[in-house]
Amino acid sequence: MSQNSETKAKYGSIFLGNPKNLEKDGYDSTGGNVDYDPAFECTGGSTDPADKQCPFQLQSDDAMGHGLTGWEGRLLHMNLPSYRDPLCPRTLKYLFTKAKRPFDIRVRVLQQNVPSEDPGCLEEYCKMMEDLRRENGGGGTTAQGGPEGDECPHADQVFIHAIHAKDAAGPTYARGLLGADIRKAYDENVLSPQDFCLSTDSHMDFEPEWDQRMVEMWDQAENEYAVLSTYVADVAQLGVNLNGVHEVPHLCMVMFTSQVRTHATKCARNLSKPKLTNAIWGAGLSFSKCHAELKVPVDPHTPGIFDGEEFNRAARFWTYGYDIYTPNRVWILHDYPGSQHNPKTSGWGHGSFSNADLKNAFYRLNTILDVPGGEKNYEKGLELKRSKYGLGDRRSLDQLIQFSGIDLRHKKVTIDGKNRCGNLQWVPFTENPKGVNYIPKFDDITEEPLDLPYEKTSVWYDPRVDGVGAGMVARRTIGSEEEDPAESEGERAAAAKAAHEEHRAEAEKLAGSSLHDEHAALAA
Repeated sequence: MSQNSETKAKYGSIFLGNPKNLEKDGYDSTGGNVDYDPAFECTGGSTDPADKQCPFQLQSDDAMGHGLTGWEGRLLHMNLPSYRDPLCPRTLKYLFTKAKRPFDIRVRVLQQNVPSEDPGCLEEYCKMMEDLRRENGGGGTTAQGGPEGDECPHADQVFIHAIHAKDAAGPTYARGLLGADIRKAYDENVLSPQDFCLSTDSHMDFEPEWDQRMVEMWDQAENEYAVLSTYVADVAQLGVNLNGVHEVPHLCMVMFTSQVRTHATKCARNLSKPKLTNAIWGAGLSFSKCHAELKVPVDPHTPGIFDGEEFNRAARFWTYGYDIYTPNRVWILHDYPGSQHNPKTSGWGHGSFSNADLKNAFYRLNTILDVPGGEKNYEKGLELKRSKYGLGDRRSLDQLIQFSGIDLRHKKVTIDGKNRCGNLQWVPFTENPKGVNYIPKFDDITEEPLDLPYEKTSVWYDPRVDGVGAGMVARRTIGSEEEDPAESEGERAAAAKAAHEEHRAEAEKLAGSSLHDEHAALAA
């Protein structure tokens, strides 16, 4: 859709990539820049108003007594996994002192320390606030170190979940424990699905009034199921309008290692609002309503996983009806030099897991996404996909493959050569009849779904099992009659054998390596 120069300035632009690099990766795109067209996300370019299908916005019945926008009456819950990180206390200091509403923030830190060697995150934060009060002649506001007599402002808003560093097992395990803490807070009625949730790292900095700005930016997406996510810009950009054009990192491509890995980060400039992406999610920044965190908790059964963490969760978000958006402004920043150059903080790839545990983690991720190397038995694979840490039931895996453009079943970065970094159309789905705040139920032990039989709007619904006379025919019996959708048996066997060797080599590499970068450097 062509746009004049005035429209370009209003909506911004998206960089699709370098033509040579795109050709090498199998894309037909000529690369360069395209104009961002936010209206395309609803219409797909159609001029017929009847074709307009826009994301779901919050309705009064689901607002739980809150406003339809903004965060008045809502809390902001933050998850910070921290591995022997001396920057964690400073992160607490910055997030509280630079917030507009510091009293409405709750922070959960998964502290993975060696107690005899590593200072506690909260204890050191308290010392920093004491120093800040002294610098400001006795304190006052939170930004000044808090009022005199308050030994540690906001300490009662910080919850430390401490484990020994030797028991650490990588980022997904840590985020999984924090997800369990979020669920516990929900069960205890101290966290609402309508609160906001932010998952980020323990070595961050923030722009002034970052909390208010994040909420306002999320509101701009006009989608109750929006998840703002990207690879966060470096702290060197604090207070800087990068290149004078409000440039932000934009995730839209992957590569295949042993798993699906986010790759070749692009950029967007002067976006008028958050931009819909092709379901690519970055673990360093994830901002949404808390019902997203509650429905799509990180899988804790994947110790040692680095590659594969992000697209696995992206797929699960998307099939639950959530949409990943590139933020249009940078309000939270990452201290890459301070975190990646510290040998202590890069060691959490080693811990209480074995090569067998790592192999099982690969198996889980491959099975859920139909990537070769997963479960060969269709029935068992389907059981895992429908389990607590499996896929959602609002959109299907086939729809995800078409929307993202990633050929998961053949481990190819593109199914058709089309570049999906530019303008995309939102994929409609039917909301859960119980509402956006409903959290699906699963067995605490087996992790099997309890909301059975499936109702008709679920992608898992089968009239022979879930319809009239439900229970007369076993779900496993139906599954055994169906052909595995991924590949023919011969193709799958060959792919599985090759993947097995690759995964074994990767397991040995991970088990023997001494360094794991928390995030890959932003790619060109």
